[in-house]
Amino acid sequence: MSQKPMIAIPVMARTLPELEEELTALAPLDFDVLEWRMDSLSSLSPTLVKKGLALVKSHCRRPVIATIRTSEEGGHFPYDHATYEACVKAAMENLTPRCDAIDVEMERTPAPRLIEKARALGLSVIVSFHDFSRTPKKEDIVSRFLTMKAQHASIGKIAVMAHSREDACTMMDAMAQVHKTAPEFPFIGISMGPCGQVTRTEGGKAGSILTFASAGEASAPGQIALADMRRILDKAYR
Repeated sequence: MSQKPMIAIPVMARTLPELEEELTALAPLDFDVLEWRMDSLSSLSPTLVKKGLALVKSHCRRPVIATIRTSEEGGHFPYDHATYEACVKAAMENLTPRCDAIDVEMERTPAPRLIEKARALGLSVIVSFHDFSRTPKKEDIVSRFLTMKAQHASIGKIAVMAHSREDACTMMDAMAQVHKTAPEFPFIGISMGPCGQVTRTEGGKAGSILTFASAGEASAPGQIALADMRRILDKAYR
């Protein structure tokens, strides 16, 4: 079961010039995937998404995850159905098939249409769920991951808040069960906050394929700096 997870670095730029600066600074660093958190931009629109992704693709040779994290799930984008759907579609149309991924929040109304469109375009679709307040029961986490699989997610992602070591153990146990039940289904499991850092470093041992590290502004509580994450993973999975 144990597999060294890939490392994704989130970019949280508030303007396009700031995005270009951050991309330039990231270029020499050692990581696997770039996540562009589009929701950090003010006044997000399909036009701004297209301009931003043109910058991302011109500066980054790594696979890209394009993400609009809504305010419903701890992000900066004040959710409304139409704008969310239009911006996610604009992102999908400017990503590279069989390389890049689009994040779709499973509980948003347009999710089924967006998942279908992503698959038709040859993109990986990360179907995600975030709870910044608590850790659900193990069986609820497992059930949600398996629902993502049934929704034809390429990858399932669940990130929840850990208030204790027991919460982190709940996530690790849930991931191990999902990996045993559906070993062919790729997923990402994260317990946020300081109590959950073990899931970021040891999650690969329960089947999680990707972890997030920071190289600047963190995108979630408990995120570990890139240099520390690389050192920890190299030791834990050698």
